[in-house]
Amino acid sequence: MSETVFSSAVTAAAIGGAASLLALAINAIISGWRNRIARQRQEFSKAFAACVAYEEFPYIVRRRRNNAPQDERVRISSEFSIIQRELAYYSAWLATESKNVSRAYENLVAQLREIAGAKIREAWVTPPIDSDSDMNMPDLGLSVLKPLKEAYLLEVAYHLSGVPRLVRRLFKLRG
Repeated sequence: MSETVFSSAVTAAAIGGAASLLALAINAIISGWRNRIARQRQEFSKAFAACVAYEEFPYIVRRRRNNAPQDERVRISSEFSIIQRELAYYSAWLATESKNVSRAYENLVAQLREIAGAKIREAWVTPPIDSDSDMNMPDLGLSVLKPLKEAYLLEVAYHLSGVPRLVRRLFKLRG
């Protein structure tokens, strides 16, 4: 009888130990997934911020100081170079994280460079402003980028949701 009690105690301890190891493994997997999602969320937002910074450059160039043109060219081109590097970095990084998010980002960046880039070029040939009243600028037409921004953010949301694309499509068809 003592062997049966001993055997039952060993079996119970083994089951308890296995359950603890399983719970630990599940916890580690969930924790790793949460950390990855948090890191991706932060990097996705930085990629978007780089696009928004690029979009500000037509305004920055037009509002440059007129009393130090050479210094302003150096300052603005240095800042612009940083943004260009960030766009290139995030384009490459996104290609390794998600094909769909990367595609949406590349579309956004391509149109950003075409549309905002043209406005930046125009701003460089416009004389710098020299009065407060010139600070107000007409609409530059950058609102056409809004659907591309929304498409990027939607792909980010889909990617971070953890719901497979096929499941989302099925529910979209039903709704």
